[in-house]
Amino acid sequence: MEDMRNLVPRQAPEGFLTWVSAICQDELDTHGFLYEQEWVEDWGLDVLMDEWASPRKRKMVRVQCSCCGYQDLYHYGRGLRGYGFILPESFTEMEGGQVYEDGDAILCPSCGCPVQIRRRAALRQKGYFVPSESRAMSAAVVGEDRLLALTGWVIQRRVSYGGGEWLEAVAAEAYVFSPTDCAQLMGWVNAYSGNAGYFIQYTREWRQPREWRERWGEADEIFGLSEELLAESCLPHCKLDVYMEHRPGAYHFPVAWLRLYQAHPSVESVLVHGLPRVLDDLLYSQCRQEDQWEKNKKGLPDLHELDWSQTRPAQMLHLNREELRLARDQDWGQLFWDLFRYSKAAGELLTGEDIVNAFYLGDDHVGQLVGLGPVAKSIRYLLQQCGQWEDAYVPEPEDEDPPADAECPDVQILTDYWDMAQRLGWDLSNDRVRFPHDLFAAHDEAAVQVSFLKEKGLAPSFRVRRMQLRKYVFAADGFFIRPAASQKELTDEGNALHHCVSSYGKNHASGKTAIFFIRRKRAPKESYYTLELDEKKLEVRQNRGLRNCPRTPEVQAFEELWIRWVRAGAPRDGSGKPVIDVGREVIVA
Repeated sequence: MEDMRNLVPRQAPEGFLTWVSAICQDELDTHGFLYEQEWVEDWGLDVLMDEWASPRKRKMVRVQCSCCGYQDLYHYGRGLRGYGFILPESFTEMEGGQVYEDGDAILCPSCGCPVQIRRRAALRQKGYFVPSESRAMSAAVVGEDRLLALTGWVIQRRVSYGGGEWLEAVAAEAYVFSPTDCAQLMGWVNAYSGNAGYFIQYTREWRQPREWRERWGEADEIFGLSEELLAESCLPHCKLDVYMEHRPGAYHFPVAWLRLYQAHPSVESVLVHGLPRVLDDLLYSQCRQEDQWEKNKKGLPDLHELDWSQTRPAQMLHLNREELRLARDQDWGQLFWDLFRYSKAAGELLTGEDIVNAFYLGDDHVGQLVGLGPVAKSIRYLLQQCGQWEDAYVPEPEDEDPPADAECPDVQILTDYWDMAQRLGWDLSNDRVRFPHDLFAAHDEAAVQVSFLKEKGLAPSFRVRRMQLRKYVFAADGFFIRPAASQKELTDEGNALHHCVSSYGKNHASGKTAIFFIRRKRAPKESYYTLELDEKKLEVRQNRGLRNCPRTPEVQAFEELWIRWVRAGAPRDGSGKPVIDVGREVIVA
């Protein structure tokens, strides 16, 4: 587009700051609390009682609130970053009190507003500081071509050196729309300072980059936006005012919406006569994906979920007229729209009652049921399982409500059960198998059998591994050490000692690590310590006992003796007994 820098004003429109102060009051609720040191005369009781005594000078701190104008003298104190003040309610003559200094945040003792503390001398160079800021957007028609301009403002509450405050609107970004194109105007640059590091510096003039990406993002409301304003612009049918209307749970991205309208004008019919919440969810999912939206080209979203070859809203949404009427009556979002259309593509047509059941289920992963089983029946089954789970729950005396993180029947548990049942060869065409009476019990049973299946598959590898590591079998000083022989042994070891060695089975069987059991000779079948060996470096990675407790001195000494023998090549004498050093034999248990 042509040069737009002189078309968009950098001064806020009339009434804008008043409007902003009302809608952004939560973001702009922090004010300033200035302080500076001051020497005052101390007229203590000793001075008043002695007519010859003279008052002494005392260092105090004068504070001032920019919100209510409150001023007072507080006691002086030294903090970690310099001097500060002590609030009267926390001050004691002997111990002093808590020191508040530059950068801290408190509530004003007078008006109770949140305030940010700042030393007055720090404002001499700039003249003000910003305790809080917010963002807002305004709309206007500019130029002879009636271009639609959206200007993004950074609203700063500035506190002056003298203690006053005001709101300042800084022009940060602007987007100028023609019927088919858009130009971006930037009012800030990335700057660097040796003291502050990288920061945003606002400029005095617009700059217009050729290649740009949309950065402003979300806006809840737009000042000056109306149907009449849009009718006067070059985009009279963009329905930006309708898009910006409040809808429960909706986030609005005005720049992305206008860019989408420029590329596909028929999207206006989806907004007005189709499913506006689906559009909200689609734009939200794309504009909030930083890895994708950070690389956007001139703010143009790509909503491939809609059929842009069609012009009617039902066909664009992959529905017919009756289905669209049902969707509008139930106010579908993307979750239920995806569930319906994917089920329809898989050959199952859901009813309005099925969508209501999915709503009551409240599981965002309900779409995973499509293609794995009957969706409607699965949803009803999960609702029935949730009812059983709630009826079977018995609260503890001190816990009247179910815990927030309690595991309840959901889509993920059901699909996991189906996956394991399929791997085990169970007949899922039988409803009693696909929909068991107790989902948790069936899930646990399937998990146990799958673990047995995995263990059976690893058995040959464990046998080979046991033959490779048996050369390291060793005994001395009342202990002996041997390699793990099976996944069952690892599982039993983990259950007995309450640690996670059972998860090392695959790595042990494949040779990525080596797991050994340390036992006492007087109790050879009782789990005692579990050791992991790095075979390449011949180093002990870890050696843990009950609940991951560290080694005892006796176990430590046995481990050092064993690893020294292993590094020496695990020598044995003619009878197969381990040999430590020259001439010393260790009897094997």
